[in-house]
Amino acid sequence: MKKSILILTAIVSQLSFGQVSLEKNNLVKDGQKYKLSKYNQVLTNPQAIDYFKKGRTNKTFADIFAFSGGFGVGFGLVGALISPKEKTFTMPYGGTSTTKFDNSGYWTVFGVGAGLAVISIPFYVSAKKNFDKAIKTENGETVAFKPYFRIESAGNGLAMSYNF
Repeated sequence: MKKSILILTAIVSQLSFGQVSLEKNNLVKDGQKYKLSKYNQVLTNPQAIDYFKKGRTNKTFADIFAFSGGFGVGFGLVGALISPKEKTFTMPYGGTSTTKFDNSGYWTVFGVGAGLAVISIPFYVSAKKNFDKAIKTENGETVAFKPYFRIESAGNGLAMSYNF
């Protein structure tokens, strides 16, 4: 019983110390937290550094698309909901003119913003995969080679692609 507790303690301590992990937006090595921009101080494996650079690039693009999309969705929705149905103008020589207000531009901005927000999702997924690969490579774990087939539409027909 004592031997199993000792072995378990040794395994847990080896897993918790000396390994690089990712917690929220921080890299953790030996119990110390580093910002993602300080990855050169944490990572030593050149292949892991390359994976991390790719992940940071994908995250940057995702952040740009997500921010732009969120702004477009917010601006378009608020503009469409609070815009008046009709506008009344006073004519320079007396009288008034009433026109219907066209808020289709706001809905267009909303649609474009929603599209940009959706475009950011694959970039975030790719960034997460690259961060995970970098950490696994740095910690000495093998990154499995997982090729796969994909059926895609290509113009007027279908195409099968082999991705690796």
